[in-house]
Amino acid sequence: MAIQDVKDSWIFLDRNTGIWRGQLQAAQGVFQPIHWVAMHRMQCMLRLAPHQGKIVDIGCSYGILTLNLAWKKPRAEIVGIDPDETRLAVGTQLLSEHQLPNCTFQKGTVDEPGIKPGTCSGVICTETLDHIKDVKPHLQEKVENLMSLLLPGGRLILSIPALEEMSKESSPLPPSPLSIHDFDFITNKQVDRNCPRWWHLFYVDKL
Repeated sequence: MAIQDVKDSWIFLDRNTGIWRGQLQAAQGVFQPIHWVAMHRMQCMLRLAPHQGKIVDIGCSYGILTLNLAWKKPRAEIVGIDPDETRLAVGTQLLSEHQLPNCTFQKGTVDEPGIKPGTCSGVICTETLDHIKDVKPHLQEKVENLMSLLLPGGRLILSIPALEEMSKESSPLPPSPLSIHDFDFITNKQVDRNCPRWWHLFYVDKL
């Protein structure tokens, strides 16, 4: 299913809902328009993601990408994984509101996602590896753990913030612990050139 063929609706959190006031209730406005930059980035991820099979979104936070993957790719089984139970509660609530039978949430981490190795057509890990403390010496091991979840031919999709670009249009930001060059050990990685320049979005297919 091409991105042009899917519905125009997007599941999102409106800033007037309770979650933005520090509560867990998010019962209205979740189909409000998304900022065009965020929508463009999400569309890039959707184009890269497989159309079917099990896709896990590790470090899913509130599950916005997870839910939209399930909404746009009904033939796939989508699993959102995050260590923060409070954030997972928000995703679970939104899931109950939108009744997506192909989506679930569960607690887990990059190291212990709770997913059997060799069972996924896709693994997504966006803006997550750069939040792991002292990750750089262990980065290759983390990526190998993610790759192990894939079936042959499966796809790992990664992204990290391009803070050097963000700093050009905002107040100076602290340097990211990771750069795109830290992933040079992935010999067959492909960079998505359509993603907004504030993020580095790239992927690798398991041989």
